[in-house]
Amino acid sequence: MIAVTSALLLMAAAQTAPGEAPTGSRLANRPLMGPKLSAKDQAVGAKAVADCMYDQNEKVARAALLATSRAVAENAINQLMKGGFACSRVRFSNELVEGRLVEFTNEILRGMLAERSLQKPRQQWTIPAALPLQKIYQRPWFAVTGRHLTVDEMGACIADVNPAGIGALIRTVPTTPGEGQAFAALSPDMGKCLRAGTKLQANRQSLRAALAEALFQRLNAPTAPTVEAAKN
Repeated sequence: MIAVTSALLLMAAAQTAPGEAPTGSRLANRPLMGPKLSAKDQAVGAKAVADCMYDQNEKVARAALLATSRAVAENAINQLMKGGFACSRVRFSNELVEGRLVEFTNEILRGMLAERSLQKPRQQWTIPAALPLQKIYQRPWFAVTGRHLTVDEMGACIADVNPAGIGALIRTVPTTPGEGQAFAALSPDMGKCLRAGTKLQANRQSLRAALAEALFQRLNAPTAPTVEAAKN
């Protein structure tokens, strides 16, 4: 699987002195500066950027998630990624930092956009009922995400058998002990949902993205089970 990486120039919404040019216009004249971010800062910062993307163009973000073809989905992602934009909720390490070049794979971005959709204050939804374990999981959106098929299959399975567990996961802050506890609680479901004979190869950020999108897809593009429930 080849992961497509998107890059975005993010500008801090910094205050400028009277008569001074805004931050964005100065970025082209000198390189971005600032201390290296920790893994936690990178993960939290990436999520904040995705939240801004979703909020500033919700229609396109949802189009990317609900697209039925890879081409349409990638076109919507490209629209979201065009140019740089200001995002006041992002906090850089100090007041001297003017911007960051944020990079993440498209499948991780999809997951973060899905999280934002589920976390929007006006979004009214309830955790759906747990469904019986199925022998096979097939969903049209598998062909659009860019993830390995077994990861999306596992995500769809967990979104069916333990949607509340995913709901608890996306309420945590990335890379924190709370996130670790939520992943631990989902571990039994990962074991029974992972296709037999396969090994899960995904870091925490990628796995969180896959699970978030699986729950989003169950709520927004539900697919009626077509395979007989697995017998206990």
